[in-house]
Amino acid sequence: MPHLVVRKPGQMAYSMPLPDVLRIGRHEQNELILDDNQVSRQHATITRFERGFEVRDLGSRHGTRVNGEPVTTRVVEAGDRIQIGNVLLELHEEDERTIVHHQVTAAGPPPREAGADRRLSLLFDVSRAIGAMGDTEVMLGEMLSAIVDVLGGERALVGLGDASRGLVRRFCRARRGSSPDVVLSRAVLEATLGRREAVIVRDAQRDARLETMHRERILSAMAVPLGLSARPVGLLYVDDRQAAERFGPDDLAYLTALGHLVSAALESAERYQAAEARAEALAGVTDEILGKSEVMTRLRAQITKYAAAGHVSVLVRGESGSGKELVARALHEASPRAARPFVPLNCAAIPETMLESELFGHEKGAFTGAVAKKRGKFALADGGTLFLDEIGDLALPAQAKLLRALQEGEIQPLGAERTQKVDVRVLCATHKDLRHEIAEKRFREDLYYRLAVVEIEVPPLREREKDVLLIAMALSRRSASTMGKRIEGFTEAAQAALLGHDWPGNVRELRNEVERAVIHADGPLVDAHDLSPRLGAARPRPGQPRGKSLAESFAELEPTEKNLVEEAMSRAKGNVSEAARLLGITRIMMKRRVDRLMGGAGKDED
Repeated sequence: MPHLVVRKPGQMAYSMPLPDVLRIGRHEQNELILDDNQVSRQHATITRFERGFEVRDLGSRHGTRVNGEPVTTRVVEAGDRIQIGNVLLELHEEDERTIVHHQVTAAGPPPREAGADRRLSLLFDVSRAIGAMGDTEVMLGEMLSAIVDVLGGERALVGLGDASRGLVRRFCRARRGSSPDVVLSRAVLEATLGRREAVIVRDAQRDARLETMHRERILSAMAVPLGLSARPVGLLYVDDRQAAERFGPDDLAYLTALGHLVSAALESAERYQAAEARAEALAGVTDEILGKSEVMTRLRAQITKYAAAGHVSVLVRGESGSGKELVARALHEASPRAARPFVPLNCAAIPETMLESELFGHEKGAFTGAVAKKRGKFALADGGTLFLDEIGDLALPAQAKLLRALQEGEIQPLGAERTQKVDVRVLCATHKDLRHEIAEKRFREDLYYRLAVVEIEVPPLREREKDVLLIAMALSRRSASTMGKRIEGFTEAAQAALLGHDWPGNVRELRNEVERAVIHADGPLVDAHDLSPRLGAARPRPGQPRGKSLAESFAELEPTEKNLVEEAMSRAKGNVSEAARLLGITRIMMKRRVDRLMGGAGKDED
């Protein structure tokens, strides 16, 4: 049966079957009543005849349009769009896939009224859940149980998904004794997820084409789409297998209102979870920017200060492997742009011929091999942060185009006729001396001043030796957790080997070494033999004569170590845990030193 989809501004679209004559207007005697000041009391009719349907304007003040053209009389067919006032009517031919029974008609029995106080109570409970930030699954479950009770249906469901994926998650509640396993009609899914229309099925068993509902013995059903910020995320559904015409237009309007509240609750939960995820991500980043040295304390202070200036470009300088990208990520995660994308691009890893396409994107057919449109990194980072690693390796032609994009705040994809505005914070990193590159005519001076509004220098690991064991301990715990092992620390021999290495590869090399050692470790402590052989050839420490062997030098550490242990125990008033904290080691490691160097003196409480 042909049907008419009614789209009113600011309201959920609904559909109705077309009778032989449909009168349209503001007066209550019309079959389709449109409360719109642009619609006359008796505005138009749609009449069925042998060849289809005819639209006739009844002398209305503001007229009737079909597909944008004013008409007095016009034969219409499936796909035609009828404009009456501010309301758009779309004519559709139903088939097995698109049977949509939003049967909001004047015929049939009046809707069953639930108690107004119970409906108001449900609206209040759902509204309160929006700000609760609690367990989303529990909130949805309680709400669905209330919907079943208030609307008198048998089962209620919230399904999360979209038209392309279908429903990927379901939350369902049913009356006692009823199965909660809901099989949804394809017509319902296509209407709600595909066309974002509200659906009401008054009596499914009267229409043999509703195969799924026939098979599942569903008599009445309603569904409304759910969406977050105009993005469809699922549907809210209720049905009944006991009575036909269980639900009416008022019930559908009420379910639609609930759908808006559920959408808001889901959006609130999504934002809260995203904020938690950002906090965890930031914690993960700062875990790797460890160190008690003065240079690392200063680095963290710079990150905090520069992150707050969410539009300022920052140049991060440092040796390879020193953690420049970690600093860039920390700048992003602590900035006002943290909820938006962080998009990295290694300029040294992209061929010069492809760099412009990577940065700005391209249209389909812009060059040989461009078989589809592609968004560039600038577009992907819109509203967020673009991180350009190894910016010193960017070719001069690409530097000029990057400079123009930064100056104008807009980009032009390859093959595109128009530019597009972008709002992007650019962070860059390099191991090169860009001032030297400028002097050698390999880097543009004007681009340098655009990128280096402020600069951060990441110190190499060899310049913060006191941080090596702290970083190694954090990395070992993370690796052990991933591998399902328990690592408490490093033996003294392993510590000496770690401290004796020069770490030319910086934190990246240390991470690799620690992960390898954790794999080889047989007990809770990483020993020297678990480390790479190259770490055995320790470089001379400050004040250590180069002619001494490693064993001789290690033997001389004991008096110094004993003095440090005694000083820490004295400051901690004999508390082993506090002394361990002062020295930056674990309590177990401290207890062993106390036992070995001080004869076991000290208290063991925390």
